[in-house]
Amino acid sequence: MPKQPDDPQLIATLESHGVNVRLRKSGQVHTLDFSKSSFPLDDQALLQLDSLQSLEVLNCENTAISDASVTTLLKHQNLKLMTLTDTGVSVEGIKRLRQNMIGCRIIA
Repeated sequence: MPKQPDDPQLIATLESHGVNVRLRKSGQVHTLDFSKSSFPLDDQALLQLDSLQSLEVLNCENTAISDASVTTLLKHQNLKLMTLTDTGVSVEGIKRLRQNMIGCRIIA
């Protein structure tokens, strides 16, 4: 079964706010970099990313996410690299992510 592209409306919204989005040929999102964007990424906004099927790189540097996002982040088991510097995610939250996402390099 061919892979379905991710929601084009979500991708357009992210790009319109300056989020660096890298897509696969299939139209699925591979990389999201919020570090230099105007997108107001917080715990509630992060829930919008649940539909992304094969996200591998996520940069949340300098965003308003907190420990409330840990459960949401754990849903993205395809992640290989996640940057959480200058966020509200605590040391305990980072530890929980590292324990449950063994194949993901977490920079905090």
